[in-house]
Amino acid sequence: MTLPAAGWFPDPQDAHRLRWWDGHAWGGATRVLPERQEPVVPVVIAPVGPSFSVEGAAVSAGSWASDSAARRVGLASSAAVLLALVSIVWNPVGIASTLAILAGVVGVVRPGATGGWRVLARSAAASALVVAVATAVVAASVQFHLF
Repeated sequence: MTLPAAGWFPDPQDAHRLRWWDGHAWGGATRVLPERQEPVVPVVIAPVGPSFSVEGAAVSAGSWASDSAARRVGLASSAAVLLALVSIVWNPVGIASTLAILAGVVGVVRPGATGGWRVLARSAAASALVVAVATAVVAASVQFHLF
């Protein structure tokens, strides 16, 4: 929407006065409406310099936008989930747990996913981190006879 240029216009609060419009908001300056029979024509001051309008502006959405067509799933988060599942079944000396913890931290900090997949990737990485820490504790207790 384009606003009118600065000038004197009929006061919206008092029909017998003119009020100054600065181009963006009503000012405090007023003056008496001249005694005329013909309709009031506002005195307009032409703006100096370029004028801009938001009408017709085109906004393009790149791949960073959440509704973008180019969506991708986080690789680190997927690897963390896979390694956490492997650490439940097979975890020699805690290697799978350690790798799952590393991938989980990377997946939480930098999920690498876009759009709605970003939240899912972070959640999956955090869940894999919990499972990996639990299996690492079990592997450490078996290896070092802690419990």
